[in-house]
Amino acid sequence: MRYPYWIFDMDGTLTDSMPIWSEVPYELVRGFGKTPAPDLSRVLIPMSAFETAQYLIATYDLPLTIDSYTQAAMDAVDRLYRTVSLKPGVEQMLARLDEMGARMCVCSATWQFMVERVLRRLGILDRFQFVVSAQEGHTKHEPAVFYETLHRLGGQDPAQCVVCEDALYAARTAHDAGFRVIGVADAASKPDEPAIRAVSNQFLTGWDQLDWSRL
Repeated sequence: MRYPYWIFDMDGTLTDSMPIWSEVPYELVRGFGKTPAPDLSRVLIPMSAFETAQYLIATYDLPLTIDSYTQAAMDAVDRLYRTVSLKPGVEQMLARLDEMGARMCVCSATWQFMVERVLRRLGILDRFQFVVSAQEGHTKHEPAVFYETLHRLGGQDPAQCVVCEDALYAARTAHDAGFRVIGVADAASKPDEPAIRAVSNQFLTGWDQLDWSRL
């Protein structure tokens, strides 16, 4: 196997979960029995996370402090994640890689415990050696997280490692660092598709399109 190491993103790559992030403020407000304005997402676009918390607490009279808001938001994310499913072909693809002896992990911008919870519910967590959360100064905007993840998988050479991503910034980081890149189509990243294709060794609109002869 030419590429024995595989690093997968989760949202938009393994799961159809990108839409939940725009729903989080609505779900959070509904969780306290309030009715969010239909244009809430538009109002929040220019706000930072702190400003969003302040606005939601004040506008909807939520029984939260800034400190407790974070947990409430995570609870809303957790409820929304219970509605997502795997993208078609993911289970079959992972099973085949497993049979071929690939070492696989997940590197996601989502909290590690949440990723593990989602993948466990969907029945594929055991396919991966570990899960990495790319957050707080250790994001996929820089290649360090990919290098460190590859080393944890047991590899050294990025040219022997495949990074699977639906986000342009992460795909570009991996490509520029010498990794093999598989780009995955997702509705949320549709405007970036031409640019993602340009940095991908393969670009898939579905996992059933993976060209195994090139692996």
